Amino acid sequence: MLHGYFDGSGTHEGSNILCIAGFIGDENAFVELDQRWESVLEKSCWPTRLSEFHMVDCVHGEGEFQRGGWNYAERLALYGDLTRAIVESSEVSNHKILTIGAGVVTDIFGKIYPSDRGLLNSEGIGTPFDLAFQLLTQQVMHRTFEHWKGETVGLLYDSGNKPEADRFRQLCEHYSSHFYLADILHGWGQADSKQFTPLQAADLFAFATLHLAQMNHCPSQAESYFPTTPAFWNMLLKIQTDGGIYDLAALNKLLVKVKAKERIPTKQELAQVGSAV
Repeated sequence: MLHGYFDGSGTHEGSNILCIAGFIGDENAFVELDQRWESVLEKSCWPTRLSEFHMVDCVHGEGEFQRGGWNYAERLALYGDLTRAIVESSEVSNHKILTIGAGVVTDIFGKIYPSDRGLLNSEGIGTPFDLAFQLLTQQVMHRTFEHWKGETVGLLYDSGNKPEADRFRQLCEHYSSHFYLADILHGWGQADSKQFTPLQAADLFAFATLHLAQMNHCPSQAESYFPTTPAFWNMLLKIQTDGGIYDLAALNKLLVKVKAKERIPTKQELAQVGSAV
């Protein structure tokens, strides 16, 4: 069974973009990432040993970074080392980690007809988080089928925001029972990122995905951020080329498909077709 680690960014009220992002890969790949991640946090040059890494706190110098007296250069250096750990873990020849991300420009739902919003709600994609989840899950299934045919994947979401993690669980349950190829989802749950360093990496990657989306769709409101290495930036750009960010134009195209009933058939519908044949 493969593993997937995910977290959200921009999920707070008033955010202009909401993203869910993280990684899927085999167990050995995440063991490699865990070892590299812990090795970075254990370096003696840091002012303090963090109990866990939070990207927002690192960028703004808050939380443990503020209490530990970290300056900007130290926070930037830590961020650089951790992104390098992600990139190097993904490049190990006998392991494989794939980046997965999806995002939604949050105000697009207020720019469509109420009846269309109701239609999207009936399909389980009527909120930014729900739509991002659907986009993410489709990528997870597609990438798993493409790179690990015959394998299943278990998903873990950061429990730091309990209502958000609970919604992720609810959507997983609904998706697995309704949609074709959803048997690829072996299981799902939530966990404390202090105990799972890949969730800390997912937090970093989700924030970076949010920043990329802000630069493309609302640059004047983009969050402050650190400079990043070309290798890590290329990982982010892969999400962009996969069509992982929904704006108003993309939502209107989706509405056309929903109205035309161009969607993945449910398991029940496929069963009915099979019995008719």
